[in-house]
Amino acid sequence: MSEKKILKDIETVFSIELDSDNDAEIVYNSIKPEVSYAHNERSTTEIELKDNMIIIKIFSKDVVSLRASINSYVRWIKLSTEILKI
Repeated sequence: MSEKKILKDIETVFSIELDSDNDAEIVYNSIKPEVSYAHNERSTTEIELKDNMIIIKIFSKDVVSLRASINSYVRWIKLSTEILKI
């Protein structure tokens, strides 16, 4: 029995607003290498810095890879912002 895909080629955009342009730049630079490294056949990501906001666009072929990508970026951003507080 073959499975039918309900969703195909999902595009998700989310943004993170930080306290300052400088904080945003530090976090952006810390996660940017992950964007280059994390490419695979099921999900790709683009990242953009605008003032004190980081905008992340994730293009996924399925919900599972989308969820995994979102979780990874949220975890990396959380870690980076916690390090900023030290």
